[in-house]
Amino acid sequence: MVRTEACKIPGTKQWLSKYYVEVQFFGFSLCTQFPLTIRKIHDIFSISENTRNWQMWFGIVCVLLASFLFGSQFVPIRKVYAGDGFTSQLFVCLGAFFIGIIVHAAQGFPGFYGFAMIGGFLWALANAFSVQIMNRIGMGLGNLLWNSFSCLSGWATSRFGMFGLPKAVPASIGFNYVGVAILIIGALMYSLVKNTPQKQPGQEEAKESVETTLPTSEGKEKPEEGEPSTVKDISLIERIISVIGAMASGLFYGTMWLPVNYMMSHPEKFPGAPTNPLHYLFSYTCGILSTSVCIFVIYAIMRRNRPWVSSNAIIPALSTGLCYGCAMSAFVVAIDKLDAAIAYPIGQMAPGLVVSTWSLLYYREIMGRRNLLILACAYLLTVAGVIIVTISKEVKVF
Repeated sequence: MVRTEACKIPGTKQWLSKYYVEVQFFGFSLCTQFPLTIRKIHDIFSISENTRNWQMWFGIVCVLLASFLFGSQFVPIRKVYAGDGFTSQLFVCLGAFFIGIIVHAAQGFPGFYGFAMIGGFLWALANAFSVQIMNRIGMGLGNLLWNSFSCLSGWATSRFGMFGLPKAVPASIGFNYVGVAILIIGALMYSLVKNTPQKQPGQEEAKESVETTLPTSEGKEKPEEGEPSTVKDISLIERIISVIGAMASGLFYGTMWLPVNYMMSHPEKFPGAPTNPLHYLFSYTCGILSTSVCIFVIYAIMRRNRPWVSSNAIIPALSTGLCYGCAMSAFVVAIDKLDAAIAYPIGQMAPGLVVSTWSLLYYREIMGRRNLLILACAYLLTVAGVIIVTISKEVKVF
């Protein structure tokens, strides 16, 4: 039951509306009060009369689009064996760089900002070891760890003004904390969902003509070095190192846009720095590509010029990079419109909902009543967390 009372504030033309919401549940009653002005309520849901609210809604659309693309980026490469991942990550970064060129041209070829390349370095470094981490601790736990740490690091740097950034304080601090906590709980529930065991791509194909390695000086090849290993074959020390690596990757993912935010918030140190975040995307992808090339060169040297290459993985890896580039373009706009304290929890946790949807409807990896119930609860928690974090930006609840 909702009961309202309205009264005019003395000396103003503003009306105060007090909302009393009473919820009855099995004979128990809970009553709470939300004092909001009628004008404020109208402004929250009005797009045409308030530019700030229009930007907020546009940012929400961008972060939801980015979440869908982030959750779908590995679909092209899902059924292809990527080996040790170092060759595939090079083509992923090439795809992201291609999107950076398109955005750069669409923006009228703005200047180049070398400081933004640091963000690309952080992302490429984390992405280079993603396949190795997933091979050792599993894709579910790996994604859970780095998404959770990415969410927390991206949210914390903006919320508390770390590394010289201005604080992004939401209207309802407590409500914001609750939303972030719910998002993390939802992510933890995704790890309880057990996938249907499927044949690893490449275990048989790698023995055929799919896998190629550059020949040694003796003219011999060693295709067995590219064969996948199962999680049960990994030692405890390797698993511990992989867990720590996943946490570190999450910290890098969560701070990848920090250099750009620092430039935009410190015009006295970076005179002439644009306020449009898309102007930095090309520099960011240049950092991704240059770091990826350096990693691949070091990898090839360590392999004695015999890098593992799969011809079937090249186009899917490029497609994954293109998808990531589009997702990142939408995500940086969302960060600008919503603040990182709002965009990061949504953009890093909501993709888990998309990934599980692909697994459920397309790959048929999730089956059984128990798994479906857990997945439904995780869905509800993720959606609730996204809504609460978004509302906390404008509405003061507690």
